[in-house]
Amino acid sequence: MPIDPACSTGEAREADELVDLIASHRRAMAEVESLGKRLMHAEEAEAELIGPRLDAVMKNETAIRREAAMAPVADVGELKMKAAYFERLMNNGWCDVDPDDLHELLRSFAAFRT
Repeated sequence: MPIDPACSTGEAREADELVDLIASHRRAMAEVESLGKRLMHAEEAEAELIGPRLDAVMKNETAIRREAAMAPVADVGELKMKAAYFERLMNNGWCDVDPDDLHELLRSFAAFRT
């Protein structure tokens, strides 16, 4: 399989890793949700400990989401899977999709050659 650059660090990432990126993003979202719930019910002292951890986890989720948006698609099936995943993210309110993420998502679709 061809390798296309897909990371902001310039590293090459195989297109078939899209499924792994989506799975990683779902895990990151679950971790954000879990820590957010703990923060909502935490006492002041515990909240001070959870806050920085939540910030780090949210930053990680954002990075993984951007990486998934940038990932190239190898075939029509991956294109449909990626489009459906980002559609669910936006329509179900699972996370905020930045305009830059949408730009990278559309760029990855435009780069797809049948």
